[in-house]
Amino acid sequence: MTTLEASINVKLRDNPDIAELFRIAESRHLTDAEFQRYSELIPAYADRVAAAKEIMLAEPNVVAITVRQVLTLYPFSKYHELPRDKCTRDVSYVSAYATHSMLMNDPDWFSDKLLLWFKTILQAFSYPIREEKPAQVEVKPLPYPEITAVADTLPNNRRAIYETYARLLKNYQEVLTPKTYDLLQAHLQLALDVLAAE
Repeated sequence: MTTLEASINVKLRDNPDIAELFRIAESRHLTDAEFQRYSELIPAYADRVAAAKEIMLAEPNVVAITVRQVLTLYPFSKYHELPRDKCTRDVSYVSAYATHSMLMNDPDWFSDKLLLWFKTILQAFSYPIREEKPAQVEVKPLPYPEITAVADTLPNNRRAIYETYARLLKNYQEVLTPKTYDLLQAHLQLALDVLAAE
């Protein structure tokens, strides 16, 4: 058993080797070599490495579905330049950092590293109100109408944020194995709770 493994209850971010590994991998998933290094440092977290690899493979499709759903509901293209690209970038960052947080088993790190800062950025923008489609336009209903119902109870500047990250959570639940989703869920829920909060 390694010293790091023996002291796994100590915050991993306080270990200089782990801190450097995640500093280098900022804003993206770990590479194969970085996963190997992580596994050498923390062999007890093999299940988290497997989960992170599964998330990384699922992410492009899950993020694309999430962004498509949100842009169907909210007319970002009328008010913002390159909304699909920007939304995809932002949602991908949150997904990658949530995965890092899961690997570190440290939601506080996620809040400190990204969420509190990102919340101020997101909530500074003016977001369009959800657009009702004209009756004569046939639109296939989106999944998770309960998410939209909750979003509609929030102030305008938080509705699209809530809808985005609640849908990200549900869309991951649809494709990840239950074990991987269980490891990731609390971290994505934290993103939703912080980013859409007052």
